Amino acid sequence: MAEEKNTKSGRLSGLKTEFGKIVWADSKDVSKQTTAVVAVSVVVALIIIVLDAVINKGVNILVNL
Repeated sequence: MAEEKNTKSGRLSGLKTEFGKIVWADSKDVSKQTTAVVAVSVVVALIIIVLDAVINKGVNILVNL
């Protein structure tokens, strides 16, 4: 039982050490990355919308032959 307690405290100590190594990005970097993600998402959505419309028109043309 004592060995189990030592390993749990060792794990928590190691976890605390690892959390201390985390480097968080500053708000300027986060806002730039967020803007980039939103912009790319919008561009990809527009590409998908255009492709969907083209494929839909093509299928409609083939069905109506």
